[in-house]
Amino acid sequence: MDAVHELQRKINDYERKRFHYERKISRLEDDLFQRDQEIIRAKFTILQALPGLNTPENGPLVDIVRVPGYLDPKMFETACLKACLNNPSDGREGESTRKDRAILDAETLCNEWRSKTSNGLWRLYTEVPEQGGEEDNWIQVEAEDLLDVKEKYGEELYKAIKIAWTESKEGRRTGVQLKPWDYEAGREKTLTELLVPLREQIQFLTMKTSEEGK
Repeated sequence: MDAVHELQRKINDYERKRFHYERKISRLEDDLFQRDQEIIRAKFTILQALPGLNTPENGPLVDIVRVPGYLDPKMFETACLKACLNNPSDGREGESTRKDRAILDAETLCNEWRSKTSNGLWRLYTEVPEQGGEEDNWIQVEAEDLLDVKEKYGEELYKAIKIAWTESKEGRRTGVQLKPWDYEAGREKTLTELLVPLREQIQFLTMKTSEEGK
């Protein structure tokens, strides 16, 4: 019996530690996402105030990736194919058939999340009663359909959807229709890159005001 009790004690200890580290990782992930949200909010606020700092348009076909909240279909295809290959087949479907089905699933999933993140109705968080807490205590938890994506298709797609939702929300708030872009590098400009011309403009206006006051 002592051996059984010792084993049970070790299992309980392991579970406590696992829960502790999972909570810690979750808090760190929340902190990182909040930082990303602040950066996105800052970019859109700057472009709302000074639209001239934004990158000139280059045509709708090229600029589609600049639309706030844009979700790349290829990301969904990659995630669905990976999930398909990771799940064992029951033998009734060949690999080629499973891949074809995964591609169709990716298209459906992409359209679904494009709609959710852009329509202004879907919410990233929902409020639920705190388990074991006071009766009137409510906490915010991430939407269940998003957590399903995380479990089935992985972290990368889950994080991309959260960012897309944030961008769509900021686009509606500020009226900014395109994100700042570095065409040569093929990516969105960072906040630091956006702040460089802003500083230059502030310095120019400061010097101009100073000269006019002489």
